[in-house]
Amino acid sequence: MKPSYAVAEVAVMETYFGPDQLRNGSFALGAPCFDDPKGLHTQRLHLAFDALIEATRDSHLDVPNWLESWALVPEYLILTLLDTFTTASLGPAYDVSETGISFRLRGKGTTSKKTIGLDTLGDRRTHFCSANAADRADFVADKALQVSRLLRLRQSDPLYSSLGKLAVVAGEVTDEKVRCVDRPMPCAIDPVSPGDQILQDKGLETNCSSGTFEIMIKQRTHAWVPLIAKTISEHHRTFVIVGALHLPDLRVGNRVEPGLISLLRQQGFSVTSIGGASDIGATFLSPSWFDRVRSALGSL
Repeated sequence: MKPSYAVAEVAVMETYFGPDQLRNGSFALGAPCFDDPKGLHTQRLHLAFDALIEATRDSHLDVPNWLESWALVPEYLILTLLDTFTTASLGPAYDVSETGISFRLRGKGTTSKKTIGLDTLGDRRTHFCSANAADRADFVADKALQVSRLLRLRQSDPLYSSLGKLAVVAGEVTDEKVRCVDRPMPCAIDPVSPGDQILQDKGLETNCSSGTFEIMIKQRTHAWVPLIAKTISEHHRTFVIVGALHLPDLRVGNRVEPGLISLLRQQGFSVTSIGGASDIGATFLSPSWFDRVRSALGSL
């Protein structure tokens, strides 16, 4: 990551929200979907909010009015309220606020590079609102269940001292996802692995229902391709960072959805995996003659 970022002219980040990404934020965060269904809430959604309300009370927190009457609030607004509630209830360590999170990577001894975000707040609303009612309900239920599990975690372990014991599990889960990247066989994401299940039960990882996959993975991955292609065409060296599950082809039930690598190859891009230092010579990361001379002079 470090050498590729150091030589790049521009960074494209999944989780970055700059001025261009925050435009019309109040509308994107507050407006319901134009076809918000009434009376189509699923049983799973009811159970998820029942669990969240119970966990809130057991944590000796006030249950907000919107949470008591969540079924009357437009679904997309519920997501915004959930994010705010999570931050207020659990603190900045679990900050999932609408402003997003930025890696803000910096080259050593240099100022921050030009950074482009792959999503805008409007994009996130579009991805949610373009999904069908059942997928939207599943996505909201996944979010509500995650918050209730995080509240239970804090209730049983106020100092989060047990999280260190999950580091190995989290590492194994990450390694498992990385191993799926650029392999001939698609990566199966259901049923979830034992490690994923442990992290989901603790609230450290969200469930990946059909709705969450559709809204958070599939739609976003497809929407990123033209922006990444445009950025690469305008800049000599571009650094792109996204979550590992966006990269490989994924098998969901009986269908296979192409990942970002396959989608870029379909657009005519050559995508090469770098497994170690020996692979760098064939990429733009290979040292230029100027780098070699400077390195040689520095070693004298």
